[in-house]
Amino acid sequence: MTLADSVAVPLLSAVADVGGEVFTRPPWREPYAQARTVAARLLADSARPGFVLAVARQGHEVVGFAYGYRCSALAATAARPCGADFTLKELGVLPDFRGLSIGVALHDQVLAASGGGPWWLITHVNATAALGLYHRRGWQAVSRHPTDTTRIIMRKAVPSPPPWPLLTSSCRNLREPLAAGNRLLCRAEPSGTVARTL
Repeated sequence: MTLADSVAVPLLSAVADVGGEVFTRPPWREPYAQARTVAARLLADSARPGFVLAVARQGHEVVGFAYGYRCSALAATAARPCGADFTLKELGVLPDFRGLSIGVALHDQVLAASGGGPWWLITHVNATAALGLYHRRGWQAVSRHPTDTTRIIMRKAVPSPPPWPLLTSSCRNLREPLAAGNRLLCRAEPSGTVARTL
């Protein structure tokens, strides 16, 4: 699994081959020539801000790819404000290589290199395997596509930090015994002291 630093002609040809194998199958069912146009979209999108491409290879063969870029129209399409967001545009793995966590690795690598979220994607409502991956990775469906009822828009929010750091070492050093059934909560105070609540 590697991040591609350029979009060379051989790589585009390999991505087209993967698209031809992946997007002709259910639920996409695109004609073969149309499925291969994913390579042309990738080339056009490579000029967009924050473009990231990850490629999975078995030897010299490309068996999967994923890419995305910053600030697409999906946020606006889902009636959400567009900001410093990132869209996972395409993810595909050859059928013979599914079930090996390649899709998960591609997904994670692109998002890790994205520069942060929130993250957006669009997928088919019946893409069961893809939807399972996205749900396990914290994505939520936010709306149907306004012009294509077979597509849903999904969003992955930036994880919220905890309201305060837990100071377990400070909790262990307290000498006061706790009454049975009570819990000890610790939090960092601005002064650096530890507040105790029984």
